[in-house]
Amino acid sequence: MEHLELKGIIPPIITPMYEDETVNYEELRNQVNRMIEGGVHGLFPFGTNGEGYILTAEEKKKILQTVIEEVDKRVPVYAGTGCISTKETIEMSQMAESLGADVLSIITPSFALASQEELYQHYEKVAKSVKLPIVLY
Repeated sequence: MEHLELKGIIPPIITPMYEDETVNYEELRNQVNRMIEGGVHGLFPFGTNGEGYILTAEEKKKILQTVIEEVDKRVPVYAGTGCISTKETIEMSQMAESLGADVLSIITPSFALASQEELYQHYEKVAKSVKLPIVLY
């Protein structure tokens, strides 16, 4: 997307799972379509409700790839790529960029008592590693 205006309703997507904790990709695709048909302005995989904290890197990649494919550029995809470490946040952000996400949504690292300067450095390093816009979550 050439120009992206941050506006409107951008809901986090719940990651649908079967009882055995495997991802229900058919229902994920249904959710994407249901939300877009409902008039949302963007979709946000791996928000707090997206269970990103319990998924493996490979599961996150497949989920994000599924969402991006199903969205098919109808609305922007705001990929939640924030992790506890800067290194992992960069890896997730670069993966999201390579898959075609439109925006990165990055939460402040949890479980770390970071100073304002350390947080600034965290976000600066991530921003320098990608070309996508970043929304602080």
